[in-house]
Amino acid sequence: MFTITNEIYQDANKAREHLEAIHWPHGPVCPHCRNNHPDRITKLEGKSTRPGVYKCKDCRKPFSVTVGTVFERSHIPLNKWVLASHLMASSKKGMSAHQLHRMLGVTYKTA
Repeated sequence: MFTITNEIYQDANKAREHLEAIHWPHGPVCPHCRNNHPDRITKLEGKSTRPGVYKCKDCRKPFSVTVGTVFERSHIPLNKWVLASHLMASSKKGMSAHQLHRMLGVTYKTA
């Protein structure tokens, strides 16, 4: 059931964790070389690293759940992307950009 107060629609980190659970049900998979061995993928942690970044030990490239999706390199917070995709998918007749702009609190051009 859809509730706008769900934490995946309010917090970008919870939205990222939600997308990781959907996209990688058995653990992270490198989008560059398709490596999925848990001992060959490391989660990067530190002050200078944003949350949710992994590094493949085979191809040595960093990646996150948004690589290769429309969410990649977006300045819009991930929780707004998740909410927008849910609203558009659950709408019976579709949704206008103006309605999306009003509901999400983003500019019309962004919507």
